[in-house]
Amino acid sequence: MIKIIDHPLAKVKLTLLRSKDTHFSLFRKSMQEISYILAINSLSDLELNQTEIETPLTKTKGYEIKNKLLIVPILRAGLGLLPGFTELVSTATVGLIGLKRDEDTLLPSQYYLNIPKNLEDYVIILLEPMVATGGSLRKALNILIENRASKIKVCSIIAYHKTITELESEYPFVDFYVLALDNELNEKGFIVPGLGDAGDRTFGTI
Repeated sequence: MIKIIDHPLAKVKLTLLRSKDTHFSLFRKSMQEISYILAINSLSDLELNQTEIETPLTKTKGYEIKNKLLIVPILRAGLGLLPGFTELVSTATVGLIGLKRDEDTLLPSQYYLNIPKNLEDYVIILLEPMVATGGSLRKALNILIENRASKIKVCSIIAYHKTITELESEYPFVDFYVLALDNELNEKGFIVPGLGDAGDRTFGTI
């Protein structure tokens, strides 16, 4: 399933991310703010356990998250979307997948991996801000699946329409949450109009 998050605040924040004039400090802040929007939308179907609590006046029912959550940013750009998830769900485990794209072949290679050994019981949120050729996302999805992941949600900011449609067909059990779909890729594999390199713009290394 592809879910387009069509929220007014998401559109405003996305405008800041797209603008070439946005300083990296504001870009980073906007990424973090968008992470809350993505978290609220992608986690709307979490299962809950009912509990009993006591207010200052009386006893009443409360709720706790039933699911085991694993948040996995794809390094390094995915780190920009991590704050909203960890702040809203402080009990979530955080894993990391490091992938580097060859600028000539556009193919990803893994340089770092730190995730729980068995992912069978987790709901996994995979953070990949830009889905362009889809190589890094496919690589990350396959790593998770090899480790017995079955409940996966992908959270992105912008996706190339053709790629995300192909991924939806290849991974029908994965839910994709994205703020915008763009219709072009340039010769370097960047989404057009896009927002440039999300990692460089987040960390000020342009």
